[in-house]
Amino acid sequence: MGRLKEELEKVMENLASPNIAVIGRTGAGKSTLINAVFGGELAKTGTGLPVSDAFIRYPKDDRKVPVVIYDSAGYEMTKEEKFKNDVFEFFDQKKSEPIDKQIHLVWYVIHAGLKRFEYFDAQIIQALKQRGLPLIVILSQTDLARAVEIYEIEKTIKNYQSEYKLDKLAILQISANPIIGEPFGVKELVNKTIDLLPELYTEALIIQQKANLKLKRKTAINYIKVAASSCFAAGFVPIPLATPVAAIGTQTVLCTKIAALYGYAEWVEIIDEVGGLTISSILTYIATGVADLIAGMTFGGSVILGGVSGGIAASYIVALGLTYTSVFEKLTEQDLSGSGMQEIEELIKKTFRKEFQKYASIKILSPGDLDNLQ
Repeated sequence: MGRLKEELEKVMENLASPNIAVIGRTGAGKSTLINAVFGGELAKTGTGLPVSDAFIRYPKDDRKVPVVIYDSAGYEMTKEEKFKNDVFEFFDQKKSEPIDKQIHLVWYVIHAGLKRFEYFDAQIIQALKQRGLPLIVILSQTDLARAVEIYEIEKTIKNYQSEYKLDKLAILQISANPIIGEPFGVKELVNKTIDLLPELYTEALIIQQKANLKLKRKTAINYIKVAASSCFAAGFVPIPLATPVAAIGTQTVLCTKIAALYGYAEWVEIIDEVGGLTISSILTYIATGVADLIAGMTFGGSVILGGVSGGIAASYIVALGLTYTSVFEKLTEQDLSGSGMQEIEELIKKTFRKEFQKYASIKILSPGDLDNLQ
């Protein structure tokens, strides 16, 4: 697993990680919301690091991760004033730190089922907006409130917004774990977060989030476009497709970027539990399994054998990149826990062959053809 692991570590190290603060009273559903967006048990009790009287940091150590969450410890009605002062102190302290340590966006969570938005909430939001922080007001657990009650909460928020002359607030209705029916509003939260975050931090957010796989695919296709467009650059060196396994090795960066995008750490942990199966062996299965498929690729009726033009190389990279994307999508979507080595091998081989055969007919004649990828 050495080379791929090293490349993945480089990708993660070079990411600019956003710091998101999540604020809300006890029982607002903050942990459920965090886990709905980022998967796993990121905000599980006892796994965070208290960094002030008001906030807990996830993860609890300083290791490099795509997104860092600062979750408010929660507050009771009788302790609102102390909590407010603790919040202001925390944000002022973070503001004095380097930009990569500051808070980049706030989720302010209000339990819609409690049917209240109070002066206390408005004070905190006003203070944070005055500090120049992007902020999303989240009405959580909206499945527990009637439409008219949600309307009244939003009306109250807008009245405070007018009173304090705040910029228009982003207000989202979300139910991350409804009693009945499917979750809703989580994808919209991901999209709005990306809209409001400084662009520097959006890639890391897309990598970490688990709620919107379409967004991951869109990003993967952007990676593929960049890789394929380089084939048309001046001084392009043709890929020696007479040795397809070696050619796949030259695409390590593209493969690595897509692997990181689809949650490498999560599925590799499952794979590592399967005796004898490693990431290196997975890439070997992919490489050897596609060697004969590449040998059969045609471009304008001619079989690809030796040195290639920019168009043929771009077509190859697109086919390979889209295939990687599909393989990693399946690894992300499948429940691999409990699967044996042979089952996972077969899943990878079957998926790669099927997807590569589907994409091998794509022809990229010019950079403009890349605009049609989806």
